[in-house]
Amino acid sequence: MAEQMNAVGPVTLADDDLSPLIRFARESEGLTYEQFDAATVRRVNLFALRENFDFAGLEETLDRILRDLSPIKRIFARPIIRLKDSTAILPVESVRVVNNETIVHASAHSELWESITEEGMKPRKLLTVQNEDHYSIYENLAFARAINIILQFVGRNMRRLTNMLYADRDMQFNLLERLNHTEYFLAIGKLHIGYVRDYDQYRTAADRCLDKLLFIDRVIRARLSAPVYQKCKQYKGALPLKKTNVFRMHKDYHRIYQLLKWFSEHKIDLADEMDGVLSVSGEGYGLYCTMLSLFAAGHFSFTFDPRESIDFYRLRQTATFGGWTLTMETVECQEISALRFSFVKDKPYRILLLPITDPRYTKEAMELFVGQIEADEYLTASPEEGEEGRLCLSLYDIESFRRLQQLLLRGMIRSDAKRDLCPFCGSTLALTDDPSAEARYECAACRTVIRHRRCPETKQLYEETLIKNFRPAPMRAEPSRRENLLYRRTVEAQLHFRNITGLDDAGKTVCPHCRQVH
Repeated sequence: MAEQMNAVGPVTLADDDLSPLIRFARESEGLTYEQFDAATVRRVNLFALRENFDFAGLEETLDRILRDLSPIKRIFARPIIRLKDSTAILPVESVRVVNNETIVHASAHSELWESITEEGMKPRKLLTVQNEDHYSIYENLAFARAINIILQFVGRNMRRLTNMLYADRDMQFNLLERLNHTEYFLAIGKLHIGYVRDYDQYRTAADRCLDKLLFIDRVIRARLSAPVYQKCKQYKGALPLKKTNVFRMHKDYHRIYQLLKWFSEHKIDLADEMDGVLSVSGEGYGLYCTMLSLFAAGHFSFTFDPRESIDFYRLRQTATFGGWTLTMETVECQEISALRFSFVKDKPYRILLLPITDPRYTKEAMELFVGQIEADEYLTASPEEGEEGRLCLSLYDIESFRRLQQLLLRGMIRSDAKRDLCPFCGSTLALTDDPSAEARYECAACRTVIRHRRCPETKQLYEETLIKNFRPAPMRAEPSRRENLLYRRTVEAQLHFRNITGLDDAGKTVCPHCRQVH
């Protein structure tokens, strides 16, 4: 029976990875926030390494791919092609091949003549034969499918190992950083209960696998512009694996056949296409985002009512801090659930967060809520990193809860008109002079700075937050391959998630209106 090679599809966070959270939510009716917070130490892991990560299996697959890199490179450089002849009537200066058919055709079509004299006929256009390289043969389609499988496999595992290595580095350095929120140390300790396993046994294997992944990725991506891949990569149909004569006789293509067969036997394949299907969060991912939001708020100085019970499926919790009131609630539109954060101090500000596991359908899913559910800001949450307007919230990403705290900080600032209390620590804010801003407020206790600035391009006002007398070290313009995996994470965390606008590589605020640094 022929093996089936499926089309390209998204990598999602399966409910199986989050099944303990589903079980906890179903068994925890009437739980208060204090009981939930205690459960995050013993029963609920909101951050964890992947259970039973198979380094041996990963390394076996990588070694199998490395064995076939040489034939892959040779096929990129010298693929088997078929010449496809076609006839065309072209201007004389473009004609390269002239034969008997050209002469016969010219004699019968006087409309193509330029002129005729006693010396003969001068043609304006001629019939000629064009030879076209035809790459889309079965074996090249299979080769492109193998490259797609390798790229997806490499990308998926690079993200997994990056999460592990970043978590390890975060544990080593950030615990000593005094610029973090006072509740941060308690939160990071609870999250690392799921991490306290012996990480040393993974470090050597993770480093070794990462080096192999980087090498494979560099070798293949340097050749993706080759016509054999560009002309065959878009094929989406079913492609049963068959041992054709080319796969039998050609030594390089035979290795590709063996590699595809090995992928199929070890279930290393591409996910099925889901075109036309709206894929929003499954039960597990929606519950994870809800629990992590509660955890993030509770470890950002917000206090929940100890008498109020939690329904993780129909959340409605109220918390207070200083002059702020935060309401977190589940909202629905066409049976799709989202989480809305409503901040009230001097004025209301609402942020809607839609968990979505398939980032290809972000726009379609969000359009259901815009205009139907009232909010000032609409965001999506996904296990995968993406463009602006999407939070990366993943069980395997240690910074996920801090991205939510960054969202909370932004909502608190935008719901505050008086600027009398620091949203970070609750101390008093003082108005200070700053010629580069419309207004500047500082907190002496935690060094938080809130500035009101006006975009010189659009003339619109916006707020930015800084840490007084703190300047992040500039990032290197061309990081090494290994550092590049953590590059975006490092840029994101330069101000320890105390910024409410984006940052450039030097840690400077990027204007949310014109996307430039002023």
